[in-house]
Amino acid sequence: MIGSVQHRSTLASPHAASAAAVAVALEVDPSVGLASAEATDRLALHGPNELIARRRPSLLAMLWNGVTEPFVALLLIAGLLAVAVGEVRDGLLVLVGLVPIVGADVVTGYRGERALEALRESAAPMATLRRGGTVVEAPAAQVVPGDIVLIAVGDVVPADLRLTSADALLIDRAVLTGESVPEPGSTEPDDREAPIVDQHAMAFAGTRVVQGRGEGVVVATGPRSRLGRIASALGGEERRRSPVQLELDRLVRILLTVAVGLIVITSGLALLRGEPIGVALLAGVAAAIAAIPEEPPILLAVILGLGAYRLLRRGVLVRRLNAQETLSAVDLILTDKTGTLTFNELSLEAAFTPHGELSDGEMLEVARLALRAQDDAWYRSRGSRAGSFTRALEGAAAAGGDAPLLDPVLLIEAEPASGAHPFTRTVARREGGGRQELVLGAPEAVLDVLAGVDDAPQWHALVERHADAGRRLLLLAAAEGDRPLQPVALLSFSDPLRPDVGDALSAATDAGIQTVVVTGDHPLTAGRIARAAGLSEGTSVTGDELAEWDDERLMSELPALRLVARALPEQKLRIVEVARRAGRTVAVTGDGVNDAPALEHADVAVAMGSGSAVAREASDLVLGDDSFSTLMNGLREGRRMVANIQKGLVFLVSTHVALLGFVLIATLYGFSQPLLPIHILWLEFFIDISASIAFEREPEEPDLMHQPPRPRGQPLLTRELLLRISGAGAWTAVGALVLIATLPGGLDHARWVAFNALVVGQVVRAYANRSLTRPVLTLRRNSVLLGAALVALAAQFAIPYVPLLADTFRAAPLSALEWLLVAVIALAPAILAESVRALRGRTWVA
Repeated sequence: MIGSVQHRSTLASPHAASAAAVAVALEVDPSVGLASAEATDRLALHGPNELIARRRPSLLAMLWNGVTEPFVALLLIAGLLAVAVGEVRDGLLVLVGLVPIVGADVVTGYRGERALEALRESAAPMATLRRGGTVVEAPAAQVVPGDIVLIAVGDVVPADLRLTSADALLIDRAVLTGESVPEPGSTEPDDREAPIVDQHAMAFAGTRVVQGRGEGVVVATGPRSRLGRIASALGGEERRRSPVQLELDRLVRILLTVAVGLIVITSGLALLRGEPIGVALLAGVAAAIAAIPEEPPILLAVILGLGAYRLLRRGVLVRRLNAQETLSAVDLILTDKTGTLTFNELSLEAAFTPHGELSDGEMLEVARLALRAQDDAWYRSRGSRAGSFTRALEGAAAAGGDAPLLDPVLLIEAEPASGAHPFTRTVARREGGGRQELVLGAPEAVLDVLAGVDDAPQWHALVERHADAGRRLLLLAAAEGDRPLQPVALLSFSDPLRPDVGDALSAATDAGIQTVVVTGDHPLTAGRIARAAGLSEGTSVTGDELAEWDDERLMSELPALRLVARALPEQKLRIVEVARRAGRTVAVTGDGVNDAPALEHADVAVAMGSGSAVAREASDLVLGDDSFSTLMNGLREGRRMVANIQKGLVFLVSTHVALLGFVLIATLYGFSQPLLPIHILWLEFFIDISASIAFEREPEEPDLMHQPPRPRGQPLLTRELLLRISGAGAWTAVGALVLIATLPGGLDHARWVAFNALVVGQVVRAYANRSLTRPVLTLRRNSVLLGAALVALAAQFAIPYVPLLADTFRAAPLSALEWLLVAVIALAPAILAESVRALRGRTWVA
């Protein structure tokens, strides 16, 4: 049925047809919406409302990705070539050894994909729809042609809509047109040839509602929307690499170059010694395997992916995985007050005039009148979402036994609050006749627009008197007919402080993170809340005072800044820009449309779960409960993740330095094949398991949140750290070389003893580098890493006693003296590191 109507001429240019004609063409009654069954049928016909359909990689695709990794592909080719030139046993061992390594990669990838799928589902945008006569929230991906969508300030339009209702509607179309000035929405048809910038009857997918509200019927979804067609023409978007990813890319490129050189050197020397080509090839491959670090990308993906899933379970949705790396460097937080430090659960506590506090009955009448001043209250009967003040006023009216829905037919005009005028204004007809104008908002702003008020000084004094109580204050003004506006009452709302916010602010201070509260509240109100929350002493200014500072002064005052009251959105953005120029790493919280610019320019953008879709779209993180404490949990988890990435990299690089050094020096010393390919495969298997799973499970160190933030731009592997990594790896390499060069019993046995020194050294290194600054014995246990280490050691000890394995590894049992030599080589760097960390408190690598 819909398959035929989607090609009708009315939908070819819906902006030029009347809203009623478009609704008829799509067979929907805008006052009722689609039935659920019809919406399901249309979803099956048109597909999900997504620009690019998300498909979970199949098991076969994940297997193929694992096989085509450079490290695995090299081994696969080497194994096949070895079989081809007659080294059948060693070639088959290489091929068989690939199975657990590829299997580990597939399992790891599957776990990571499952975590990402959960994140995608949680991050899916929602849309407000009218279906079957009821207003419902549904994932935007399920929006279909013919759906009736309700949009309001703060929403991102989910699909192309032909507007059927527009009340003071302004839409930011910059994503499509590049025009920074919002365009009004209209229900009247446009000219058929009108360009997109002049199509006011349309609200296009991806655009943002910055004022008012409206309704529309969906005419195009997904790739058929205007935004979808642009996205299809542009093709795939190249994602920027994060700093850690760039660091890993550089490291892998260097070691891959070394690997290619090793293949040439090792194979060439073996051929010059008269070794068969198969043996020479395997020797070169073994050397290359020692150098190729395929694990760092796996380490990064697993720690960030599973870390994001952990955060999701704690109420923090990670929209961009790379932002987690930046969390460890955040040293400045610009936070809202309402909803973040407080609950944003307002209740009307009292109402005042210069003559005193109003009685309960008088306050009830004022609450009813104030409700009529709220623009969003007039659309509640249509399913519009209410703001916090509207909900508080509705609650006060309900307590008096009277909470009627306002009839939008009586509304003449409505103007929502904005950054330019922090108050709402409505003009409506009274049910008994007559015209009434109402204004409700920030007291100073409302008093500024009143003209000819004789008792204005008394009202200003009233505001100052009650602002220090730490309550949210709104001033209500009213006018009947053509009379001028006059103040009616000062409304006092309570918004309780979150009980855990004091501890969270204290934790931020201990972690070297400066917190600045940026709010639109009155300075006295904001200051009292900040003090009650335990915000440390510092400079408090108003937005007007801040505007008088030039950037140089703002930069110099920034370290002492603690509170900016009566702040405008552009001032929040300015603080972000100046702070970043000063080298600060800035996290910003926000929930409104006006917060989007500051969020987009921040290093870490944090949106409130209850906030606008615009703020969420501009964010890196979304706080499910809006709480500052939850943000601090995210910062704590971010520090733990980056610390674990660093520990994993130290382990991986030091292990490859030991292997690379041993193979290279032993080859130059005269050994044609110091390690067999099966030896390297066994080492790589343990590396994969420990790097991809065990380090992700590493708990935070005790003083994690008492350390200063990581300096912005500082690499995870500094030059000093790389030197210590090289020293630790070189010790193991030289120790293993001494064993293979001096022990009696033939090459196979000496090689096996040297290999044991490398394996045990690697196991000890993994556990001993769980902290680079504290003695490992003082840390909480990592059961996963400990279990992997014990299994590896037990298997290493058992290999010589299992005939098949003993023949494969060319292994024989070690004597007590040989085990002692292995233990000395493996444990010496760890003992030295523990001593330096314990006695001097310095960073050291085992």
